[in-house]
Amino acid sequence: MRSSRASNLTVALLLLTAAAAGAAERQPAVVAEIVTGDTVRLKGGKLFRYAGIKAPPAQSKIPLVREYGEAAIEANRRLVEGRQILIQWDRQIRDENNNLVGYAYLEDGTFVNDTLLKEGHARAIYKAPNTTYSSLFRHSELSARRQRKGLWREEPENPYLQHEYIGEINTKIYYFPTSPELERIPAAHLRPFKSRVEAKAAGYRPCFTCKEGEIDEG
Repeated sequence: MRSSRASNLTVALLLLTAAAAGAAERQPAVVAEIVTGDTVRLKGGKLFRYAGIKAPPAQSKIPLVREYGEAAIEANRRLVEGRQILIQWDRQIRDENNNLVGYAYLEDGTFVNDTLLKEGHARAIYKAPNTTYSSLFRHSELSARRQRKGLWREEPENPYLQHEYIGEINTKIYYFPTSPELERIPAAHLRPFKSRVEAKAAGYRPCFTCKEGEIDEG
């Protein structure tokens, strides 16, 4: 019970921090078209991608991943298609493909990036220098995973999620992504791995609970 209250307090503080950061000037734009679960085309033709999250690809060869990708597109459409959004920029406003990247809000205050995470339609990603909401996004993802929402419904059988682990840079320990231990670790200290093999090759060791039922992975 104490752990649950502490977790709720942490999330509340993160939301307050997000609200304070969101008080910065935001740029209005109109969504003309939904491209993917995490990308839209703005009126005028520019592509805008939501920072800090990644939706499953709707073009995947794997039927279950494709299903989740299509659900993410529908969720994105429900939230923003044809509507005005308010864009908050982070330190980097364009991605490696020269598309705009930032945080989207609706006029009623709905935080689109975070809403998609909470509903289980995307995963949190940690990519410097756009890390303003990394801690908030990590908690939102953990909440969706624990409630088995959206793309987390079939975990760990989901082929989009299998063999994923997160390491703590300072201790060289890796964890399964739903481990409550991750709540105490700053996002800047985390490193994702695709498999236990990859984590071990990098010099990481499993957390105590991750040792249970360990299997060989190629």
